Amino acid sequence: MGQRKTRARLEIATALLAGRDSVQWGYELSRAAGVGAGSMYPFLSELLEQGHLSDGWEDPAKVSGRPPRRYYELTASGERYLRDFLGSAPLRARSPRTNARLPGPVEA
Repeated sequence: MGQRKTRARLEIATALLAGRDSVQWGYELSRAAGVGAGSMYPFLSELLEQGHLSDGWEDPAKVSGRPPRRYYELTASGERYLRDFLGSAPLRARSPRTNARLPGPVEA
């Protein structure tokens, strides 16, 4: 649990947990978290390297007029990790938005 708990990372963690039952697209995740790409993608890369996220690309055959989008899915270990990450963050690091959106307990 040595990762920095910046407000941006807490918002990203909250957004990932809020959409844990579906794939999440980078742009939409950025908007849901209210953070820019410069804050979001380094954290997503760390989570991918640690096995807390999986990723993939939209099928290019189903896309016209734009490049395929990358998607992210939270793994079971990622859900546990992010809950611990949020739970161990000092209250002063959390925004009111993060506190209001903290998800419920993990299903067994």
